[in-house]
Order: sequence, then C-alpha cells, then structure tokens
Amino acid sequence: MTIYKVTERFVLHVGYSCNERCDFCYYLQELKNHTTKDWSTEENKKRITLAYKWGKREIDFSGGEPTIRKDLPQLITFAKDIGFSTINVITNGIICSKLDYCRTLQEAGLTEGLFSIHSHSPKIHDSLTHVRGSHDKVMRSLDNFHKLGLKYRVNTVITSYNYSYLNSFFEQLTPYHPATINLIVFNPSETATQVSSESSIRISDYRVIGDAISNALDIWKKHFKIINVRFLPFCFLPNHLDCIRTQWQKFHEDQEWDPILNVGLQKGWFAAIASILAGSFLPTFTPSYSCINIQTRLCKLLSNFRMRLYYRQNSVCKKCAAGPICTGVQRDYVAKYGYPEFVPLQGEKIQDPLHFCKRYPEIFKSLRDE
Repeated sequence: MTIYKVTERFVLHVGYSCNERCDFCYYLQELKNHTTKDWSTEENKKRITLAYKWGKREIDFSGGEPTIRKDLPQLITFAKDIGFSTINVITNGIICSKLDYCRTLQEAGLTEGLFSIHSHSPKIHDSLTHVRGSHDKVMRSLDNFHKLGLKYRVNTVITSYNYSYLNSFFEQLTPYHPATINLIVFNPSETATQVSSESSIRISDYRVIGDAISNALDIWKKHFKIINVRFLPFCFLPNHLDCIRTQWQKFHEDQEWDPILNVGLQKGWFAAIASILAGSFLPTFTPSYSCINIQTRLCKLLSNFRMRLYYRQNSVCKKCAAGPICTGVQRDYVAKYGYPEFVPLQGEKIQDPLHFCKRYPEIFKSLRDE
C-alpha cells in the first residue's frame, strides 16, 4: 500500500521586487505601486530554518526576482550549511546571463535553476516581460548553466500571445536539453486576480489552448524527458493525460512546493490554519487515497478549501472519470466566459491523484515507495 508523501521542497519568496514587469505577474500591481514586500536577510534565514525543521530538504529561492538581491549567495550558503540538498533559484535570467555571477551562485551551493522563457521569439518574450533584451539574456543563462554543469528547468506561461508558437518554442529548446519543461496555462486565480478581466493575454477558449498544446506534444514530447502541463483540465488533453498536473498532483511532486508552508509563509499562519479547518468542514472535493499520513491529510484539507474557493466544476465534471483528481477551471474564468465545453473522460472514477503519473517516478517520490 502506498503512503503518499508531501513534497520535500518549499519555496522561499525572498521578496517581491523584480527587474521585469510581466503582464501575468502575481505581484504586478504592487510592483507598479512600489509597495512590494521584501524580507531581510535575517528574516529569510529564520524562514529557511523553519522549513528545515518542518522536514523540507529542497528549497526554491523565488521572488519577485531573487537574483537582484545582494544577499542571495549568502542565503544559498546558509541553506546548504543547515542541510538542504537541493537548492534552486527561480529566475528570469537577466542577471544569470553573466557567467561569473552564475559561478558565484554555484560556489555558494546552488544546484539548479528554473528559468522563465515565454516564447521562442525575442519580440514576444520581451513584450510580455516589458524588458528589451530579456529573451537574449535568459537564453545566455541557459548556456551559462550548461557550461557549469548545473541542472536547469524551464517555465513558460501559456497566454493568448504565445500558444500558437509552441512548435517553434520546443524547437528552440531542443539543443539545450532542459531537465523539465513546465507549460503553465494562464488564467488569474488567487494572487493573480488583479490582472484585468479584459487583459488581452488571457485565454478565452480552453479547447483551442488544449489543441495547440496537444498538437505540439504529438511532435515534441519524445524529445524531452519531462513536460508538465499545469492547470489544464484533463479533458482538454486526452492524448497526453500523463503530462497533466492539477493542484492534486502538485503537492506530491518533487519539483513543486509544500502548500501549507507556502500559504503560511506568504499569507500568514492564521490563513493556513483557517484553510485547513475550513477544508475539514466543506463538502469533500478531494480524491481518495489508498493510504495517507497526517501531513498528507492536512495538505488535502487545505487544498480542499483552496480548490473550493478558487476553482469550479460543473455537472459534466461530476460525470468525468478524472473528476475527483481534477480541479476544473478557475472561478475567474467561469465568471467571465462561463463553463467551457467539457467532454468527460469515460470509465470508473479515478481516485488516485498519481494515476496518470506512473511513467514519472523520478519526480514523484511516492511512486518509488510502493
């Protein structure tokens, strides 16, 4: 019997200041208003220590943009010295375009990087980040990490601007062999709700987005070790169900984050505890596990509340075989467009959130413990 574990990774938002102004940024309004929250070196060290005591052994330094902080090498070394084995930086790649800086991070203890690349086209990428030359710099960052032997992964946010160029995007990345590519389907939820409901970057048709991703995966999936498609309902990618990652797979995935720590450190421990308690009283919106431990149970309760708050399923979703392990679509999308045309998957209800993930034991520790 499998004991589904919670990821050993947590994300440390060292501060929300940034040297880009991406259209889809969670903190865009704060950046524009110059009201972003930034934590001191000592505050961040306390949070790293707390996560280690919580049982985390992998850390993602994030922001905003963490590389704009002069204390980042110091924080990396601190994490390494107290026992973190995987130390990653999530970055837009502007400052990492300097080889000497990348070497400094590596000497401090950095083991990997996660780079944000939003198009093969410098014009499209730079228009989304609002920084001229940002595409050239992030591609140079990949070269630098490759030269230094550091592992690197890639995030791309799928918007109305770039979804139709996925084949060119994958073609550009092929020579780099990133360890993982994450396609993150954009629609505002949670902290991104300030993005205007009229914003032209927002997707308006899940079927169109799903078809574009599916067609690209038909060609390029075999060329990359791991491609994750985040926050797209299963029914819009029926030929590549093993690539889908909804919120229910997320907190078991080695490359993702502990949701309790994430909420507690970003929104406060009262919010985390209240979410867990609320999740225990709401009608169940959770898949059934064959066996769970207490940490998994708490994460399920918190996720139950957050999914009820931010996502929506309709009556068609209830008929879908993947309904119990799918989060549906964002509340924000339903309010603007209504429900998309779902085509439910046929068969018995799937209660195992990792049912389609069996081919990826390298990113799901739970699968290695069977």
